[in-house]
Amino acid sequence: MSGGTTERTPTVLTFSPAGRVIVLLGPAALGILLAVLLPVLARWLVDKRFPVFGVVWRLASSVDAWWEVAVQAVILAVLGALASVEMVRRSARVTIAPGEVRLQTGDDVITVPRTRIDFVFLHGDRLVILDRESRHLFHGEPQADGGPLEQTFREYGYPWRDGDPFTELYQPWVPGTGLLPVAAEAVLSARAVAVRKKAAREAAELRESLEKLGYSVRDEGDRQFWRPLVSS
Repeated sequence: MSGGTTERTPTVLTFSPAGRVIVLLGPAALGILLAVLLPVLARWLVDKRFPVFGVVWRLASSVDAWWEVAVQAVILAVLGALASVEMVRRSARVTIAPGEVRLQTGDDVITVPRTRIDFVFLHGDRLVILDRESRHLFHGEPQADGGPLEQTFREYGYPWRDGDPFTELYQPWVPGTGLLPVAAEAVLSARAVAVRKKAAREAAELRESLEKLGYSVRDEGDRQFWRPLVSS
């Protein structure tokens, strides 16, 4: 790269134009479509005597007048708009600069100095940044797609990896095996509840608590996998 990374201005990575349209308008449009099509589908299923959710289909099929469809469309469009707001709120806007990475999720902002970063990779749809002790500096859903993220991190010289370099160290958490200290077991037990409840903030805080005890955790669905921290 000519000029070196120190002369580069920060690059902001957010939704692509198509992605922004899908996120902002998609749920509301889907709600309106469901409002129009659901009564028609419900009447067809009632006529076919479809047994599953019979009461639901009969209620949906009773929506017939244009104003009833319009009211239903407005309600579902509003619910879709709220879903869009939540999708934007929980995803991170990533700003990559030569000396630091800035990650803004809703009103929360995390700034990570380049000197602290040892690994950057994607785990599923999550962006993960680890320090030299393999602790999580960031773990969240980015607004940008994986391709632009990888390209930009590499262009700025950050240590991007194609996957988690510590994958082989993880093992499934099974309560009561005696493999972990009592304190770590307690944190993982509490975190299992948070994961099942989809309480992302609480789960992230409990991850930090576990890392203070010398262990890292990642999720596969509702299952937790743990490993000891590793210094590079």
